[in-house]
Amino acid sequence: MTPRARRALRWGAILAVLVVVIAFGHAPALRRLGTALVVEDAVKPADAIVVLAGGIPAREAAAAALYRQGLAPRVVVSNQLTPPRVHELIRMGIREHDFQGESRLVLERYGVPPAALVLVREPVEITEAELRRVGLVAQERGWRRVILVTSPHHSRRVKLVWGRQAPPGIEGLVALAPEDGIEVDGWWRRRREAEAVLHEYLGLAALYLRVSRYFR
Repeated sequence: MTPRARRALRWGAILAVLVVVIAFGHAPALRRLGTALVVEDAVKPADAIVVLAGGIPAREAAAAALYRQGLAPRVVVSNQLTPPRVHELIRMGIREHDFQGESRLVLERYGVPPAALVLVREPVEITEAELRRVGLVAQERGWRRVILVTSPHHSRRVKLVWGRQAPPGIEGLVALAPEDGIEVDGWWRRRREAEAVLHEYLGLAALYLRVSRYFR
């Protein structure tokens, strides 16, 4: 997709959200826009717990809690693509670890032993590529069920992407890291949370328009 088409998509989604806000611009409607992004499955024993990249350390804390409950014998850590600017900081000694290394250290701090960690080597940039890679790892190892740990506002997109990207016969249960969520009441008044909600709706729109490779 060309940069011009990408900008058109972004502004189209922004305008669509603005129309909804103008048309239904009161707290109950805006609250529903936030809650509509959240889905959660009842967790069951699985072959692995997957920490989706981003949201450190809240997602790692939630994954470690599930591990300590005995819901799976291992925790998968995906490999988020490290931007060039972060590589430069690592070379300068300002940062010592990449994102995957930091996630691994946090998990160990929360009680997940190194032997229980499965590190996905291939770096990925967006959610669709990340879940595709996790699905392939699960297929290669013969897993039948995984628990996908993510932020509440990211959960609907994760559920949708897993349904499209996972190999047949591998169940993905979405579990939430509540500490990395947004406040349902008043999210539209806080810039960071409003940006997160907008980003998720842009990502959902991109999935349906088949241009999701641009959204993490």
